Amino acid sequence: MNILSIPPLQRRNFRRGLSQRGISLIETMVGLTLGMLVVVVILQVWGVFEDQKSRSVSGSSAQESGLLAITQIEQDVRSAGAGLTDSAAFDCTTTYSYYESPTGTASPAPAYSVNMSMVPVQITDGGAGSDTLTVKRGSDFLGALPATITKTMPSSSSELNLSTVAGFADGDVVIAVDSATGNCTVMMVTQVQGAALKLQHNPGGTTTYNPAVSYQNAINAPYTAPWPAYSTGAKILKVGQLISHTYTTNSSNNLVLTDLSNPAGSVTSILASDIVKLKAQYGVATTVGGQTVDDWVSATAATGWNVLDAEKVRKIKAVRLVIAARSSKIEISDIQPATTNCPSGVVNYGPCAWPDTAADPAPVIDLRSDSNWRRYRYRVYQTIIPIRNVIWAGV
Repeated sequence: MNILSIPPLQRRNFRRGLSQRGISLIETMVGLTLGMLVVVVILQVWGVFEDQKSRSVSGSSAQESGLLAITQIEQDVRSAGAGLTDSAAFDCTTTYSYYESPTGTASPAPAYSVNMSMVPVQITDGGAGSDTLTVKRGSDFLGALPATITKTMPSSSSELNLSTVAGFADGDVVIAVDSATGNCTVMMVTQVQGAALKLQHNPGGTTTYNPAVSYQNAINAPYTAPWPAYSTGAKILKVGQLISHTYTTNSSNNLVLTDLSNPAGSVTSILASDIVKLKAQYGVATTVGGQTVDDWVSATAATGWNVLDAEKVRKIKAVRLVIAARSSKIEISDIQPATTNCPSGVVNYGPCAWPDTAADPAPVIDLRSDSNWRRYRYRVYQTIIPIRNVIWAGV
């Protein structure tokens, strides 16, 4: 067909069609490259955003865990010593206790340790690990006026002759204290004889703190002697049920509470996660009866405060506590220095507890038990907690 025979309008459309040949390969490659660059940029921006979001969330989680942990412990320590405000309770260097229920027998009863069992706050040094903090108080905050034994009570006797029985009731848990020997015995009142000024603590029953005479007269581990007698002048203190809480961290970096208050057995619960270290120090007065904290000491053999006696217990007025919380996110590389030089010059493998001096060093925080400890972010919380029940009692 001759193109000249095509009408002019159709001829123009035919030529325009010949000139529209589509997109070339080079143009396609350029478009794909630009698109890929845009996708890469978007992915990088999104990755940075997600990383910052994850870091913020994990940091907030560490903050919440740390605040929750230190608040829980602080509230408990502030109540320490309630119901134990008679200073004779701190003379208990050896405490005899027993608990029997249908499910079994325990001696000593869970809340009572053999040695220094009435200490309001006790720190057990954990070395490079976390310390253990034990807090105790009586459930009967007001208790009763301390009564004095007026007639020697042999260990085989179930009868206490007292100067007064005011405030005592059947079912009360009481503690006999001989300050001269440091011997103490936990008993449960089975009958109050008001007119005769006597308390009965007979063995037997579904649940009891009163062992049989044959048990008292024998030597039962961990005790190294039969249960003691109590002479005239010894005291009887009403504390109700002894509340005993122990705080520390476990291998999974959880703050753990062990509640020994139930005489049938202990109960362990997790209070907060991502708590990598708990460290504590005693705030002590220079002299017995002093109410001012003159020094801060760790519960170590080097300071001599790893083992408590009645005099040291009377000097403890406060607790200084530090908790190190860790973010849940592990970074791809180390973000913490290998060592931290604290103000006192002590080298920490982790954050410093608080600003300290060479004369008043803070506890060492060592996180090297986790080989990846430098790849985490940490938050440190400190507080000073007065043991107000002890201070108010003028102990």
